[in-house]
Amino acid sequence: MPMQYDFPTDAFRLVGKVNRAHGLKGELKVAPQSCTPEQFRQFSRVALVATDGRMTALLDVAGVRCHQRLVILKLATIDNRNEADLTAGMGVLLPADQMVDSGDRLDPHGLIGLSVRQVGEPEIIGTVVDSFDNGAHQVLVIHHGKKEFLVPLVDDIITGIETNAVVIDPPPGLLDLDANNNRAR
Repeated sequence: MPMQYDFPTDAFRLVGKVNRAHGLKGELKVAPQSCTPEQFRQFSRVALVATDGRMTALLDVAGVRCHQRLVILKLATIDNRNEADLTAGMGVLLPADQMVDSGDRLDPHGLIGLSVRQVGEPEIIGTVVDSFDNGAHQVLVIHHGKKEFLVPLVDDIITGIETNAVVIDPPPGLLDLDANNNRAR
């Protein structure tokens, strides 16, 4: 289940989640959330946010290495494994002035808070509350009452973005609004 973080979305974008410490010199193993591992190389400063909303000040990036689908991130102020261990589970935030243009790729973070409706249907079926990378592609987390739907962020399903809504054309069975087997929070 993706973690949720409380932070000012007008000033920051969630770009990753710290999985754990890496090595003994204070490096962090980070799972990218809304950008590619290679894009981390362009970041000069980031902030960290805990799930309860506590944030660090901006921290200087001292080094970035890509390892498979993960990022090994070295921050200038974290010098040892003990300090790095304290960041496990925290979100990595990019300040708005450093946001990377992802070209034609949809930014899933920019969809958080938007309503969701199906093609040709006027009624809202839920709200985008989060996104995560499942290894193959980004996935939108959509809440509909107490139900939660996971919708892949792929062109075949996401047909358009309107001012206040994401328009989807889900395959049969992806959204079963009447089913009782969806995970409840």
